[in-house]
Amino acid sequence: MILFFNQLLQNSLTAVVLILAILLFRKLTGDLSKLYVHILWLITMLVLVLPPVPLGSLQTARSLLPETEFAFSGKQPGIVQKPGTEMFAGAQVQNKAAEVPDGGEAQDMGDVSEELFRRGRGVQTASGSFEPGFAEVLLILWASGAVTLTILTLAEWLHLKKRTALAIRIRKDVWSTAQISTPFVMPGLPSRIYIPRGLEKEAEQLEDILKHERRHIRNRDPWIKCVAVLVLILHWFNPFVWLAFRLMNRDMEMYCDECVLRGRSIAEKKHYAQTLLEFACKSRGISLAVCFGESNTKKRILHILNTKRPHAAVSLLLLLMISGCGLSFLATGEKEPERAAAGTQKEESLSETLPGGDGENEKENSTESEGEEVNWTEERIVGSGQKDTEQRFDETEMSVMGETEHFTLYGIHEGESMAVQTPDGLVYAEVPLISNYDVGPQILEQDFDDDGREELAIITYVLHGTGISIRSLFMTDKDSAGTWNIYHLLEEDYIQELTSHFTTQYTEEGVRLIFNGAPVGIPEQVDQEELDNEYAYYAGSQINFRFVEGKIYLRAGLAGYSNINFSGSYIGHQLEAELHYAGEGKWQFLSVNYADAGITELIEYAVPQYLAGQTSEVNEHCTAPGTQLSDFGEPQEITILSILCPAEDLAAGETEAYVTIRRAGEDALDYLHVPLKRIPSEEPESSQETTDKYNWRIAGEIYMER
Repeated sequence: MILFFNQLLQNSLTAVVLILAILLFRKLTGDLSKLYVHILWLITMLVLVLPPVPLGSLQTARSLLPETEFAFSGKQPGIVQKPGTEMFAGAQVQNKAAEVPDGGEAQDMGDVSEELFRRGRGVQTASGSFEPGFAEVLLILWASGAVTLTILTLAEWLHLKKRTALAIRIRKDVWSTAQISTPFVMPGLPSRIYIPRGLEKEAEQLEDILKHERRHIRNRDPWIKCVAVLVLILHWFNPFVWLAFRLMNRDMEMYCDECVLRGRSIAEKKHYAQTLLEFACKSRGISLAVCFGESNTKKRILHILNTKRPHAAVSLLLLLMISGCGLSFLATGEKEPERAAAGTQKEESLSETLPGGDGENEKENSTESEGEEVNWTEERIVGSGQKDTEQRFDETEMSVMGETEHFTLYGIHEGESMAVQTPDGLVYAEVPLISNYDVGPQILEQDFDDDGREELAIITYVLHGTGISIRSLFMTDKDSAGTWNIYHLLEEDYIQELTSHFTTQYTEEGVRLIFNGAPVGIPEQVDQEELDNEYAYYAGSQINFRFVEGKIYLRAGLAGYSNINFSGSYIGHQLEAELHYAGEGKWQFLSVNYADAGITELIEYAVPQYLAGQTSEVNEHCTAPGTQLSDFGEPQEITILSILCPAEDLAAGETEAYVTIRRAGEDALDYLHVPLKRIPSEEPESSQETTDKYNWRIAGEIYMER
């Protein structure tokens, strides 16, 4: 708790400086697009919840800020007191009386505890009672405020849920009720749009409102607001965070207005502004809903009529400034004395924990081994160990993350690094196993390289963020010299292989993906500004590894980027590859196929449910208009092994998927034929439902070949 509370206060202090800078930025860029300040608010949320990224000797704005440091009384979890050691304020005070030279006087422990209490720290008395200090009082006050605000927020959410309980669905993502007076989006899976009863009769107003709310959903604004509310609860004591929350909501609405009105005439903008006036409302409490007329309506209307798009050079300059600001506040450098001390501590720690480590030799050779640190994502061998070496890891810091017949995977320091127990010893790697998403690793033991010896494959999910979702693949294997190593499949290896299969083509129909020399998928309509800034498809920001019946597959989503994009445009292009491990960190691609993400997601969602007997669920969400599947037969569990469909048919909007499955408990494979059709939609990316994202639906009866 001490580390969490100190980090919370440090983040809050850092955010104050950043918020002041954003206020100045908002003033200077008043009539420009709110995209830039919206990005800065997202960076602020990250600053408030994430610990800083260390940058070594590179100094940042965060490095210059004073550090907050409170200590707490009592015994800290995980700290073992040695005999002759007293514990005050979470720090060890060693009894040195025996070491005082003759004639000297040992320091009175009562004086030590009194000094610590004066510094705001509680004291654990000899009788075992506890006198709280300033830090404990602060922690209690913070927790009380956070709990109170959480209760109020949940109460507001439950009140809103009650008012929408009897809402009637009038469109796929639109619900109508007489219990509300202004339209809003309620976050969920999927998010829902609620409108007042009778608004569906006002066609022009409804069109403006739905475009606005669907744009919110497309921008992930409902979920961003949920995260912002959680951040506000954590930092409720900071008035600058309250101000930032209010202004972020206002800028979010203005940016959404911009997106909806981009390219519209003055008359259309005035009509939209009139709609805003009619549904203007004041925010009530800390609502998780995103309301159409919420925020400062006057400023929104002025912004609608006066928004200016900056020149490309100015836009690039602003984005560079924002990137520098994010780096300066999300990262920190060490002060030179601290850096030296940290380096010494790390060397000593490694000498005690690494297999075969010799503390004295490590210290003697430390100057020779100094150099630029390489991140684990750039290392092919991230861990290594020697046979039959006595291990000296602290077992209290290790937790079992997975076990197979011959291997055990451990997380060390709550998943900050990992170790693998092999048949011959422990292999340690400074690679994280778990991130703030709390997605645990996957493991599979098998003789992948056919050398007669089992290996352990590991998939982790620690690289993610806005527009980024990357899983990493590792293999624990013994080399020809008899040393166990943990090998990492580097990004540069699989990106190079994937990129060799596709390129981008520009035609009158739009931007096309060319896979193995032939166009695939549907053409994408791209703004001229992005085309002028070298818009093209890339692989690497959406990478998923998975195990299927002892095989390893790679799925890569292709994103369209230009020089002005922060995140990619995903219209459904995917590459599927089967991997073969060839031993000692070497990999081979057995196949690389094109897939449509909409078809993949639809099949993986609908087919297992359909064969398990959930026919009504599939008919409701996954079939084309006019198509109703009949019951397949006796419910059964299956494993999907592959999904194939002719790539050349996808642009036409109709195709048939060939799905290879294995039914539970059977050795033979079965093959499904699934007719598919793409359903037109005015805004195909507005929905967040898995089966709606790319608008593919099942368009006929599914039949099986056995």
